Amino acid sequence: MSRFNKKIVAITGGGGGMGVELCGLFQSEGASVVVMDASEAAVQAGVRAVEGQALGVVVDVASEASVEQAFARVVEQYGRIDVLVCAAGVRPMAQLLDQATAEWERCLQINLTGVFLCNRVAARHMVAQGGGSIINIASINGVRACTGMGAYNVSKAGVIALTQTLACEVAPQKVRVNAILPAQIETPMIKEQVGEERRRREERIPMGRYGKPHEIASAVAFLASDDASFMTGHAMAVDGGYLAFGFRPAVYA
Repeated sequence: MSRFNKKIVAITGGGGGMGVELCGLFQSEGASVVVMDASEAAVQAGVRAVEGQALGVVVDVASEASVEQAFARVVEQYGRIDVLVCAAGVRPMAQLLDQATAEWERCLQINLTGVFLCNRVAARHMVAQGGGSIINIASINGVRACTGMGAYNVSKAGVIALTQTLACEVAPQKVRVNAILPAQIETPMIKEQVGEERRRREERIPMGRYGKPHEIASAVAFLASDDASFMTGHAMAVDGGYLAFGFRPAVYA
């Protein structure tokens, strides 16, 4: 397939486990990929994923000036931005009563303010050019709380609300804005989930396993494509049935 032939696709967090998968998928379907990440090393990881056939841009998504400069470079290089995928994020672990204020603020700055800044600048370009598609990576944690991850939960709930609000505001200008809500996905972010903790989490997923990065990437590509031309403001769970499941099997034992 070549659903993104001659399209310009920018991916924040493009050097991460999920980001690398996204870069490869969009490039394989004809897109010119822009890998955006917080360090040169991370950017190059995304660029290598497409065998060097990508523009790499270092960006601090929590900095308005950095975001403006990064997207200006994309427009200078290609003249437009057709798709933005916001996949950059952090996940601090702490009970709210023990949460350090600085860590709370950093999480919200990257996961929520960063998405806002990138969405805003990309949407402005998309409105001017007559259309585009934005996909924000939120989380099932944005609709169902998980203890010990308060800052992350709040940031992802904010991303869902941001997605829905922006979608309504720019729909008349043919810009679509949607979100993906992954459950546990096999990325470096969940490397600490092993043994009994992993077994417990897998039990909570009706499909009985963690998701794979390519499964998230496929859902993102669908929302970015013309196949989803009448979808906007949607928060799509890609979670193996997690949100549909009310109780663990042990409840009925």
